[in-house]
Amino acid sequence: MLERLQQDGYVRYEDLPLETRDGRHIAVEFVSNVYQAGDKKVIQCNVRDITERKHAKDALHASELSYRRLFEAAKDGILILDVDTGRITDVNPFLFKLLGFSPGEMIGKTVGELSPFKDIESNQAMLERLQKDGYVRYDDLPLETRDGRHIAVEFVSNVYQAGDKKVIQCNVRDITERKHAKDEIHRLNAELEQRVVERTAELEAANKELEAFSYSVSHDLRAPLRHIMGFVVLLQKDAGPSLSGKSLRHLTTISEAAKRMGELIDDLLAFSRVGRAALQKSDVNLDELVREALGDFQAETKGRNIAWKIHPLPPVWADRALLRMVLVNLISNAVKFTGARAEAKIEIGCAPNGNSETVIFLRDNGAGFDPQYANKLFGVFQRLHSQTEFEGTGIGLANVQRVIHRHGGRAWAEGVVDGGATFYFSIPKQNGGIHGH
Repeated sequence: MLERLQQDGYVRYEDLPLETRDGRHIAVEFVSNVYQAGDKKVIQCNVRDITERKHAKDALHASELSYRRLFEAAKDGILILDVDTGRITDVNPFLFKLLGFSPGEMIGKTVGELSPFKDIESNQAMLERLQKDGYVRYDDLPLETRDGRHIAVEFVSNVYQAGDKKVIQCNVRDITERKHAKDEIHRLNAELEQRVVERTAELEAANKELEAFSYSVSHDLRAPLRHIMGFVVLLQKDAGPSLSGKSLRHLTTISEAAKRMGELIDDLLAFSRVGRAALQKSDVNLDELVREALGDFQAETKGRNIAWKIHPLPPVWADRALLRMVLVNLISNAVKFTGARAEAKIEIGCAPNGNSETVIFLRDNGAGFDPQYANKLFGVFQRLHSQTEFEGTGIGLANVQRVIHRHGGRAWAEGVVDGGATFYFSIPKQNGGIHGH
């Protein structure tokens, strides 16, 4: 050191690691100088603690290294531009690969000077927008790569502080596959809408044909039935005195069969109308609706010993008129199939259920049914009892199921032969409850 001082006049260590007496590790700047002090020369050593500055420098270096690694590994394209000129100062490898250009072909150019970005706004306009708003964004920018591929990118430019100066960073994200998927969804939606229009037209045409068929059934079948019943009456009137008891019974059978045929036609037409009628949904007070439906059976149940048990019922969101039809059909069956009971018991209530639907039940102690045939109950013209036991056409429960299905609900039954039956139907709640409550 003395030789260096004699030769050069100073010795300098810019980053000298030291260990203090108490074991701390520090870094110092160490400078030795020779100077004249009176009649002799002396050496002065200045020792400056630069530990914090070194830590900050090391942290900055680590940060820059980390940023560089992220920059190099990013799966989006990144451009770094000079804030004053808008010229490219750095490009990450992903963007070179995406566009097919070399570093020499991009560094030093403005974005607008690169052929893939020929449709972007001018360099000056972009700089002015960046200075005003702090960012520039294109959500769907079409580009053509060097090898002629057409891609779509999301292009975002931001101004940020880098040390003692500002720079512009542009992020370029390839959204080609996402755009193709979006376009395909739009195409499929348009195709679906067209198919819906076509199917709707077909359905309307089918409904018109069904209406025409219903009119034909109503008109063309009723006329012969009226003739049959009319001529039976004439025969009974004109030839009745001369006919044997057996022949008169035959005429009665013919008359009853014609009458039953008329009832079947009426029920079949009603079943057809249930499937076509538009639902008119509203808040329905089930307690009130049950009272109305029971009023229809006053004459029918007069003189009978029926123990009614009606529980409070919740409101539902449904078509009131169609729901009334459901209740009338179920109450009618309960009244009919308990006809042989000395004391009939009919109960109407709300069954425990989840939050998505309201389940109503109607239970009786009547004739019941064999559980193995439960799936046949709701079919058109399906009957588990003979006409001589219980009258009916086999359409009522089919109407019940059709109405409930149109509401998005379910209909099912449980029963035991001669042990009564319970019929259930559910109505979905609106948004988890009436009005979403």
